[in-house]
Amino acid sequence: MTPIRCGVSDGALLIAGELEAGFGIKSAIVALSSSERPSLRFPIVYCAPEELLDACLSLSGGRNGHLLVHLSGYGYSPDGAPALLADALEKVRLDGRFHVAVFFHELFASGMPWRSAFWYSQRQKKAIRRIAEACDLAIANTRGYVDWLERETTRRSALPIRYMPVFSQVGEAQQPAPVIQRDPVVVVFGQSATRQRAYRKLTALKRTLRRLAIREILDIGPECDAPPKLGGISVRRLGMLAGQDVAKQLSQTMFGFFPYPAVCLAKSGVFAAYCAHGVIPIVARQFSGEVDGLKDGAHVLSSRTAKTSSSSDLEMCAAAAWRWYSGHRLHDHGAIYARWLREIQSGFPAIDGENE
Repeated sequence: MTPIRCGVSDGALLIAGELEAGFGIKSAIVALSSSERPSLRFPIVYCAPEELLDACLSLSGGRNGHLLVHLSGYGYSPDGAPALLADALEKVRLDGRFHVAVFFHELFASGMPWRSAFWYSQRQKKAIRRIAEACDLAIANTRGYVDWLERETTRRSALPIRYMPVFSQVGEAQQPAPVIQRDPVVVVFGQSATRQRAYRKLTALKRTLRRLAIREILDIGPECDAPPKLGGISVRRLGMLAGQDVAKQLSQTMFGFFPYPAVCLAKSGVFAAYCAHGVIPIVARQFSGEVDGLKDGAHVLSSRTAKTSSSSDLEMCAAAAWRWYSGHRLHDHGAIYARWLREIQSGFPAIDGENE
């Protein structure tokens, strides 16, 4: 993974911690082409992609092992096409001493011909195909990604491609507080670019905010150009908070805003955080049908479906979002890898979905 501190790598560290705490499986970290050197509680090796196999062997003491790759193309390559990573994983596969699992956080970009994503798309797809075909276990965070990988790749592994939305990186409520006990405020949470986009989208939803009787907007994250007010509703900056403090704030909050399209919901750590704490997600754009198990008006609210602020309707939405999240908690992610390792060690496939 690279760089060592971002949403993807922070999630990787949480997975490593859960594998150890929940399943007794110890992990080490290989960071490819990273210039950062944070202090971690796991053994870590920094190397170039072509040194991946040697780095894994140094960590395993030359013994056979298992490699879990967290893949977001732009994290490995400026053009989002991690061809060097594909080379490295093919080398690992040919060596035969390591089984490889890949979690696909992203596949490829797309855009109009005047945008760089349009010109990078084909090389990104080529690299992604190679990586998918080199791994033993493939997991993707949206149904659309799973469908593309199944359609566009010829994998040597007999294991089906797994679908698993991302988990919250700021904790999970075992039983969220009822909506009626929460503050009628909306959280804008995430990195600066995400929140700047959120305020642009919220400008068109002033009527929706009034309809839901929202009293305040809470801004959580690094410094950004947040407005002091939006549609007459004050914006209060809370700044950067520790994970446990974000969790505490979300546990007391009624709404959270998500500024991206519905196809991005299942792969967003921000959206996962809202659902994990029983916060009602408000989305920027209404959508029809079902996307990754989510429905507008049932699990999220939009300008079309936010027609009432009655506590019973809001309670049902919050409960539905939390139940949707409960199928892919951090422990559930750890269980997939733990079961996969047990299958490899035993030589027999475990029953899919068994309790850990």
